[in-house]
Amino acid sequence: MKHTFVSAASALLLMASGALAGPADQPGHESPKPGSNSETMSAVKDSTAGVVGAVSAEMTSTTKGFVTAAATSDMYEVTAGKIALMRAQSPDVKAFAQKMVDAHTMTTQKLKGILASNNINVTPPAHVDNRRQGMLDDLRGAKAADFDHRYITQQVAAHKEADILFRGYAKDGDNAAIKDFAATTDKDIKMHLSMAQQLDASTKTANK
Repeated sequence: MKHTFVSAASALLLMASGALAGPADQPGHESPKPGSNSETMSAVKDSTAGVVGAVSAEMTSTTKGFVTAAATSDMYEVTAGKIALMRAQSPDVKAFAQKMVDAHTMTTQKLKGILASNNINVTPPAHVDNRRQGMLDDLRGAKAADFDHRYITQQVAAHKEADILFRGYAKDGDNAAIKDFAATTDKDIKMHLSMAQQLDASTKTANK
């Protein structure tokens, strides 16, 4: 009974912290309306964003750089997942999106806790960067028939980037507590990447 109460209290606390968090979008940003984007253009933009992200992750080695990149990734994942929960047509895609919202909300809280308990003087960003803002806009502006594939394509690229980032810091990072966090979290990232890749095959087929 006590364990149930503690679990419920923890869940409520997590929900409250998520509800109080500000929007991930950049201040004053206006996103496109659903159906207003060209799928061809979005595919090119997202592909370019994926390449840039992978290179950026390879080059990130400092604690500040890792915290900034990890926090930005989490904000993108949570926001993209919430968009997918509203717009995705496939139940499997919606289920995956919910997992991403839950998982990345949790990793954000864990990282903030590590920063606070170890007196690490790095403040995570409050909003996504230009690249992730563009990716979120590609999701919001996608046509209904294109949405599931666009979301999952982004997810494959985003988790490949995250795997490079977390694996790299776990190996060469300069803070022991965050290195442990990176190594543990990377196991989940690899699992999520595998799930996204499986969904990618099915959304490609449905999109034809």
